[in-house]
Amino acid sequence: MGDKKPRVLIVDDEQVVCDLLHDELSDRGYLCVTALNGDEALKNLAKQDFDVVLLDIRLPGMSGMEVLREIWLNHSNAATIMITAVNDVDTAVEAMKLGASDYIVKPFELDRVDTSIRTALETKQAAEKSPAEMEAIARGVEATLDPFSAYSKVVTQRTVEVARHLGINEEEIRRWATTKLGEPPKA
Repeated sequence: MGDKKPRVLIVDDEQVVCDLLHDELSDRGYLCVTALNGDEALKNLAKQDFDVVLLDIRLPGMSGMEVLREIWLNHSNAATIMITAVNDVDTAVEAMKLGASDYIVKPFELDRVDTSIRTALETKQAAEKSPAEMEAIARGVEATLDPFSAYSKVVTQRTVEVARHLGINEEEIRRWATTKLGEPPKA
């Protein structure tokens, strides 16, 4: 997660939920800010950058889904995790299509929320890596594996998936995936 503490915006219309998440996540090393509605959340997002937004769906005024759309359009650097009592598959799918990185149904366990935040931060950090950094990481991981093992194939497959997620050219991905361990990359 780097040297600085990750910033988390907690958006829930229940003060008790905001206070619980604020206190517990602050104790776990996050810098937390709370908002009780969508308008307040968007004002906070306009004033400062957040690494993660914990967002309820049912909010007074602007719904959590409307806030999620705004985050997707205007604050895409923030990972959004839905934390809601709405236990509906269609709503969860819609939230994921709008960029939510996770969907946690209340009542939740704090460890589950913390794990989701950490995963979102790790994914965000991986997405910020350059193609050269990704290649170096993949080669480093692959070098620790027996080239004849099934793990090597799994690492290559995961690297290809991450590269595609990052929008790296398919031709370059094929070149990485077909280069043998110890050989220079094909031109």
